[in-house]
Amino acid sequence: MTKNKSNGKLVVKNFGPINYIELEVKPFMVFIGPQASGKSTISKSVYFFKSLRDDVFKYFLEVLESGKSPKPLGTVAKRIRKKFLNFFGPTAHLDDLYLHYEFGNNKNLEITLNRQYINPEFSKEFKSEFFEILEQIKTGLSKPFLKDPKFLSSSEILQLAIEKRNAVNQIKSLVNQLFEDDKDLLFIPAGRSLITTLSDQLQYIHPHKTDYLMQAFIERINTIKPLFSKSLQELVNDKLHLTDETLKFGYINSAKKIIENILKAKYISEFDGEKLYVSNDKYVKINYSSSGQQEAVWILNLIFISLLNNHKLFIVIEEPEAHLYPEAQKEIIDLVALLFNATRSQVIITTHSPYILSSINNLVYADVLMKKGKNISSVIEKRKVIDHHSIHAFFVQNGKIEDIIDNDTHLIKIEAIDSASKVLNDTFNKLFEMDDYEM
Repeated sequence: MTKNKSNGKLVVKNFGPINYIELEVKPFMVFIGPQASGKSTISKSVYFFKSLRDDVFKYFLEVLESGKSPKPLGTVAKRIRKKFLNFFGPTAHLDDLYLHYEFGNNKNLEITLNRQYINPEFSKEFKSEFFEILEQIKTGLSKPFLKDPKFLSSSEILQLAIEKRNAVNQIKSLVNQLFEDDKDLLFIPAGRSLITTLSDQLQYIHPHKTDYLMQAFIERINTIKPLFSKSLQELVNDKLHLTDETLKFGYINSAKKIIENILKAKYISEFDGEKLYVSNDKYVKINYSSSGQQEAVWILNLIFISLLNNHKLFIVIEEPEAHLYPEAQKEIIDLVALLFNATRSQVIITTHSPYILSSINNLVYADVLMKKGKNISSVIEKRKVIDHHSIHAFFVQNGKIEDIIDNDTHLIKIEAIDSASKVLNDTFNKLFEMDDYEM
């Protein structure tokens, strides 16, 4: 099996607002455009295909534990159909739908509709590697799972647990090779302030009341929320004293500073609810905090935990600017850049904000200057600088995408950033021309 990795390639035809796009999936991607133009359709499509790795991994775990593999690709295809409906909803209106994703080395998946029936089809290269893994499970990896521990001594039970763990880790490694990807997945949806508004009721929200990605987001929050019964510094101290892992203190300390600057408080999850402490004894409950704090808090917490644990992510952030002052929008991008650089993560951002785009440009421009031998450290912290070869930005409109990176400067084109203000300025200039005011 090959160990070469690819970021992937996506083709979309006739899907929602998208007529046709063909897109290489790059390390740091930004999508801008009007409402309902297809930014979320693109980011969700990439996330959908990348998330299938976890479904295949779960299938192989089931094979490990049962020793059986009835209709393997049929079972996986059935799960893909169900997941597609959970992700994107009904398909009756999508007659000419076509999705194609290349994981790498001709390992592809195509999704089409046949009489409103979702039809996933893997390439022969994907199938070949899939069945190689299945054969390895059958010929040895599943053996520990088929042993009956009732007749084993305590030392033999311990050895069996080690064998099982090793088998699971080996399957995980093989599946990562199959999909040419080893990153954890995180999707941070728009509309997340509702989650903090209903913070005390999250565990009672029924899965069918929210879409797939929002539900996954809620589950992620519920999983890590107990960690935040302590301050960020206490989390760092615990990590330092309770593990042998090497911490990237520079990145972590910068992240802490950014988070406290944005929130203007310290977030703590206590037995009687989530709170933002503005001092040692003064706090506001999270559901009574500002809309900006509510929108940002779980972007900040999730990125901090990922940095602390050195988790390499594929992360999608929808509208990170929501309800935030321009300075805080800039700091959100600084935080994302720290994660990107410290963990070699992959990032997709969808946005309407010129401040987000300008903040990204500043970090990219710093890299351009550094490569020319300039010392930028007095202006921008080097840990936040984004490699200009990594950044790719697109304007989404009329069912298509347009590359908006300037090939000479390596920056997002100024006209793309200023498109909204240009309309306003043109209107103002026309009004000004009507004015007979004399200086």
